[in-house]
Amino acid sequence: MIREEEIINDVVYNLKRLTNLKDIDFKIGGPGYDYDFMINGTTFACEVKRQVSKANYNLVVQQMRRLKEQTNKPLMVVAQHFVPELFDKFPNEGISIVESNGNCMISEPPLFIYITGQKSTIPREMKGNAFNEAGLKVIFYFLLDEANISKPYRVISKETGLSLGTINNVMEELQRNQFVFSTPQRRILKNKRGLLDLWQTHYNQKLKPKLMIKEMDFVDSESWENWERIILPEGMYWGGEGGAYILNHYMIPEQFDIYTETPSIKLMMTKKVRFQENGRIKLYQKFWKGIWHEKVAPKILVYADLLGSGNSRCIEAAKRLVENGI
Repeated sequence: MIREEEIINDVVYNLKRLTNLKDIDFKIGGPGYDYDFMINGTTFACEVKRQVSKANYNLVVQQMRRLKEQTNKPLMVVAQHFVPELFDKFPNEGISIVESNGNCMISEPPLFIYITGQKSTIPREMKGNAFNEAGLKVIFYFLLDEANISKPYRVISKETGLSLGTINNVMEELQRNQFVFSTPQRRILKNKRGLLDLWQTHYNQKLKPKLMIKEMDFVDSESWENWERIILPEGMYWGGEGGAYILNHYMIPEQFDIYTETPSIKLMMTKKVRFQENGRIKLYQKFWKGIWHEKVAPKILVYADLLGSGNSRCIEAAKRLVENGI
């Protein structure tokens, strides 16, 4: 909450500076949202985000739609940075937005405030080594098992296949951004949910597109309808919608992700799929090390796949994964 409070304090300061309004303040919010944000007698139910990008836009909108069902207050999203092309979309959802620099689109009659042209500040953690391709693999390793964060660097290097320099850079950045706390005895992973959501945003933007191997489809409607009976070759794992269905049977899948460390031809040998451009099955390179004994990819990866789809059904399925313990 310290980081979020820093963001909203910046918003209050900059809105007062740019509008000359004095009656702007905030307090801890009610159940289900971060803050009550008050401007000239109008109180907004306010959520604070570090960054709103294409990868998490649908997730934020779905969260605000749920919040709308819980409160009669107008809605607001505050963020340190909004990707510019998304800035105009929130008002269409009836959601006011404010960037920490003061750029805003606030509309709740009789209150209308529109400010643009202020220089945007991208959050520091969005630009560092922790969220490049190698860093994302290290963070995934930490998220898989919180005990991994305390292992010696050489063990982490061996188990991830990544260099000691990469691990050191990632660890330092996570410590700077208060995701890792060090004691004389061990390191502790903090705010795992916050780190997971930050990780999935960058995973979907930077790493996942480069893992794509092949696109496929089912050979016929019967194979599609009975997809769960397909016995994946050793070294292949269901991700995305298929993985989520196996985990909780909530949503009938329409698109399928499969992670593999074995050649795609082995999947063809099941005689249930065929190569097909723009097919319903996307095959991705397995990027984590070690043997995975499950039929489904790690839950946190399934969660990231669902959120990265931008599909409202998938976002709801991701929410259920969290509710059932991710």
